[in-house]
Amino acid sequence: MNLRIVFILLLSFVFVSSCRKQDDNVFLENETTTGFDGYSSTNSLKVETSTVREDSLKTDSLSHNLLGVINDPVFGKYQASTFFQLKLPQVGNVISTNTLDSVVLFLQFTSTTAYYGDLNSEISFNVHELTESMGSKVTHSNQSYTYDNTPIGTFTGRFNVKDSMNYTSLGTAYKGAPGISIKMSTAFAQKMFNASASDLSSQSNFLTFLKGLVLVPTNTPPSGSGAIAAINLKGAFSKLRIYYNGNMQSDFKVFDDCERFSSYSFSNQGSEINKQKALGGSGNFDTTFVMAMTGAKTFIKLPELFTIVPTNGKLISVGKAEIIIRPLAGTYTAPYTLPKRMLLFVKDKETGLNAGMIDMLEPFYGGSYDASKNEYRFNITRYIQSLYTDYQLKGTNNNLGLYLAIPSDSPVAPSRIMVDAKKGGSGSGIEFKLIYTEL
Repeated sequence: MNLRIVFILLLSFVFVSSCRKQDDNVFLENETTTGFDGYSSTNSLKVETSTVREDSLKTDSLSHNLLGVINDPVFGKYQASTFFQLKLPQVGNVISTNTLDSVVLFLQFTSTTAYYGDLNSEISFNVHELTESMGSKVTHSNQSYTYDNTPIGTFTGRFNVKDSMNYTSLGTAYKGAPGISIKMSTAFAQKMFNASASDLSSQSNFLTFLKGLVLVPTNTPPSGSGAIAAINLKGAFSKLRIYYNGNMQSDFKVFDDCERFSSYSFSNQGSEINKQKALGGSGNFDTTFVMAMTGAKTFIKLPELFTIVPTNGKLISVGKAEIIIRPLAGTYTAPYTLPKRMLLFVKDKETGLNAGMIDMLEPFYGGSYDASKNEYRFNITRYIQSLYTDYQLKGTNNNLGLYLAIPSDSPVAPSRIMVDAKKGGSGSGIEFKLIYTEL
């Protein structure tokens, strides 16, 4: 290796080490270059923003599943359906010699806060039986399984995520976690009740007998209403229960080895979103859009990043790099509250899809909403440094842009945001802040 390069790398290491705080955070809390002797600061490098389509999301391994529909006047109608298998509770437990009472599906809500939209809205959805076996081939939000068009259960009402759910166990009435109970059709109840010894002889045979269920929203709420909630299919109160002989029951539940995933769809998005998406990231707009469930994301470009590279061969050393995101005023009143957390991805060089950056592994990466400052702040120093290093030492331009998106999990919430993407203002709009020096 060239001795000059070795010296520069060692010098960079010494610099970073000398500035490192005890919690391994190399960033300063203030907005100046204090503590960075000889460093320059700029927030005037050009930033370009536009709304682009989001690719499908992997939803077969989320912590919880989404169900419901929202009719947003700006982001359009978007809905979530959920598919799942059930586990055979006991091998060979034939109950058809008894007297059938009913079959009820219980769905437990995840929490009192795991929802988005207006809980006063009336939501309708059907329960259908799958006609196609679930497996590992269907994993993403734009996929589906075939199902019988005749519903085996229906629900119309409000998503009450706070009040206890009433249920009966062994003939005694109880109150459980908040959720929904749906009495299944007589035909489906009779099918479950009449399951044969062969149907119940193994989990494999049972999944041939009952391939799975799907919950599908059926209504279009009035504009500005609707709700989508997270359901905990593996919760203690989620189950398909057969009641028989007056006070007897048999439960079928969702366990870790059961397939489950959510399917998302959206339609009738606003004209501004569609206009920007049609440009495929080539425009530059002062308002952009980000929506969970694959509805939209914001593409951020830094076209002037390399204009500060000196012509005398000196290398750029980045002390701090931040991108600050702010919501557009007047666009996030209830029920369309702001996302609790956002993510900033790298555009993958090969696929063009979301890719992680090294800063995501650091505790100071950021991305959570700061209500006191009304902003989301991302610390991306290591990523920006890698761009300069690749450009200056390897002659490679990896400055392909960034994607601003809403997480699909942690939390599972179908939120949205209109981004104030105006440029050039300090403390307003979108900002890219850079502290650097020449070595």
